Amino acid sequence: MKKRLLFVTQYLHTGGAEKSLLTLLSELDYDKYEVDLLLFDHSGKLFGLVPPEVRVLPPLFPSFTMPLAPSIPYLLRQRQFRLLVGKVLAALFGRTGRGKGVGKRWAVYRHALPKQKAYYDAAISYLDFFCNYYVAEKVHASRKILYNHMDYGYSQAQGWPCPEMERRSFGQCDYIVTVAESARDSLVSHFPEFSRQIKVIHNRVSESAVRKMAQEPVPGAEEPFAGITVVTVARLGDEKGVRLALEACRILAREGYPVRWNLIGAGPLAGELRERACELGLAGTFRLLGEQGNPYPFMQRADIYVQPSKTEAHCIAVEEALALARPVVVTDIPSFRRQIEPGETGLLVPVTPEGIAAGVRQLIDQPELRARLTRNLEQGGSRHAGELAKFCLLLEGELYEAAL
Repeated sequence: MKKRLLFVTQYLHTGGAEKSLLTLLSELDYDKYEVDLLLFDHSGKLFGLVPPEVRVLPPLFPSFTMPLAPSIPYLLRQRQFRLLVGKVLAALFGRTGRGKGVGKRWAVYRHALPKQKAYYDAAISYLDFFCNYYVAEKVHASRKILYNHMDYGYSQAQGWPCPEMERRSFGQCDYIVTVAESARDSLVSHFPEFSRQIKVIHNRVSESAVRKMAQEPVPGAEEPFAGITVVTVARLGDEKGVRLALEACRILAREGYPVRWNLIGAGPLAGELRERACELGLAGTFRLLGEQGNPYPFMQRADIYVQPSKTEAHCIAVEEALALARPVVVTDIPSFRRQIEPGETGLLVPVTPEGIAAGVRQLIDQPELRARLTRNLEQGGSRHAGELAKFCLLLEGELYEAAL
């Protein structure tokens, strides 16, 4: 008899967690598992990539990502009065503080969102915060697995999480999956009482799928350029270091390097970055290309791939660049020290505009180094090949310390 699984996440935009989830869903054995997918809303360019074997449930909160003003008439038309009240109150509470706002918003959503009626052998929340809280409190399952995709210490310093809610949801689950050793260490330092439940399963990408999609025609990807093309794929938020990337581009352009830097992604800093690029005279050099459902043709044609993040748990975009054998420059943060072998599969640089510019400059000035990095990556084997087996052990409730 097949085991019934429920996966819960917010949406399917082009973020790393969403891509990692789709990779996992594509690799499951559907002779063994019957899988439901519950999304807060059905938005996102990756929605069409859900495997056909997966049953997508009706959205939990259709206007979740919709701004407050247009969501009010929408929810009124749908007669979703509880969600309307929740949306308004959540917007008000969310302004009282970042971490506190998360807890207060869930205090509202807890009463507005329905419980799941079906019973599952395992329920997996694949995203931090609201998804974890929902699975912990609103889903009936024999086994509950909650995911952590962040460096909790960094996030706590920024005021994002609500430790009281994390502790409450962790106490109602069987396992907490974090996606990197550095992220596990950070989580254990904040929640030592759950250390035995915390397991590391690295985010994965399907190398074959990434390489295949990189060959697809995408408007703008094949636009010719005689200089050096740099690509970054990231959410346009401060934690992703996108301001550092723009300043690094300014340094290189001032030094006369023929660089064109394509930044792919969406987020709250888009307007600021565009305005700043224009102020610096870099509008045609530092190019904001927006969210791309298939960024891989751009990545494939990059001379250099740069990930300027201030914090990561386990970065999917870097895994994708490595799968495409691109010479990579990444900032020297704990997670990247495990993803990159310095000098062999990429360069680690200081988390500053000057450090990022120096890494790019080194690869421009040393084309033989770029060629060697590419060659090493092309000759390397599949990365993190055993992670699916680890996940399946958790589904079966088999806690093998040697494997996990």
